[in-house]
Amino acid sequence: MRLKQGQIAPNFEISDIHGRIINLHQLHNQKILLTFFRYAECALCNLRISELKKESKKLKELDIKLVAIFQSSNESLMQSIHHRHPFDFILIADPKLKLYHLYQVTPSWIKLIRTASWRGIKNMIRASKKGFKLGGKVEGKFHQIPADFLINRDNTIEIAHYGNSVIDHIPIDKIIRITDNR
Repeated sequence: MRLKQGQIAPNFEISDIHGRIINLHQLHNQKILLTFFRYAECALCNLRISELKKESKKLKELDIKLVAIFQSSNESLMQSIHHRHPFDFILIADPKLKLYHLYQVTPSWIKLIRTASWRGIKNMIRASKKGFKLGGKVEGKFHQIPADFLINRDNTIEIAHYGNSVIDHIPIDKIIRITDNR
């Protein structure tokens, strides 16, 4: 069953790509944007990371910590995400999909096809112009759909957003607006 607003976010303990142990409930005194992506060379995932990087100063001012989870290996994430998008966020490799299952983040061919909308095509063009290779190396499930969870300081889920396509994430301005008003 999908997670909902007001529930306690399921805790996990896992190593990030640098080998540091991350315990979700021990990330103190900040909100967490827990984001599930597809794989390291996904151009649309890299576009979203670049958009988060662009707003990283504002997110930091609002004490929001980004925790990004990918199906890819540590090595792929180091090369395609960490070195390409240097800013302060936690990057986790989950090729066995343990966290995807814990948070009920599932693949969908129908939702993947929805990405072929006009908005999706515009995002693919934007990603390509930024140098993100369309059709990169696929690791994990090609039809994995993203999900975002904005988690409060008390570990309750403020927003649970399960994507309806590969480009469907919580709008960054919504995250900032909600958090800035508190």
